[in-house]
Amino acid sequence: MTRLGISVEGATEREFVSRILRPHLARFGVTATAIDLRGNVSLDKIRGVLPALLGGFDRVSTLYDFYRFKGRGELSIEQLELAIGELVPLDWRTRLVPYVQRYEFEALLFAVPQHAVEWLQGSAAQLAQMQDAVKRSGSPELVNDSHETSPSHRMQKLFSGYDKKLHGPEIVELAGLAAIRKECPRFDAWVTQLEGLGKSAA
Repeated sequence: MTRLGISVEGATEREFVSRILRPHLARFGVTATAIDLRGNVSLDKIRGVLPALLGGFDRVSTLYDFYRFKGRGELSIEQLELAIGELVPLDWRTRLVPYVQRYEFEALLFAVPQHAVEWLQGSAAQLAQMQDAVKRSGSPELVNDSHETSPSHRMQKLFSGYDKKLHGPEIVELAGLAAIRKECPRFDAWVTQLEGLGKSAA
């Protein structure tokens, strides 16, 4: 088994890795462990944790939100991932798979709005609003990152009882990875990379 450490932004992502991604990747010969960064993600903060993770695991990946990534400036999401890779010595970079979620974990919920509304006991009107956000953006992964319209703010506005840590992973688990990967090609490509680590590790 390939030991994979995933540096995650917070409790929501930690629950997602532990409950959903870990059992999925185990089928590919990968044992995934989430290490919680506890929010306030920045390149400086990541720089302080990656070397230790690379020392303790065969492979390392990341799962951070692009939204509110501190000090990202004008960097695109792809440039930010490159910058994360450059935080470790050159000879370690082949063992690191940097990934930043566009724009937030909640984008995955917009990939499966029917499941989200079902789990949160919502209405047809709430379902229509989620579907309209995706239609206007062009993809669940493009539901944007402004303060009022980021995926998490949309969820909180639509569902007063929405709890990010509790409900996010539950909805993803209910819907299943396959349904979400079908609608989120960037996320799908990351999971595919992680699946391949079980085959490619020395």
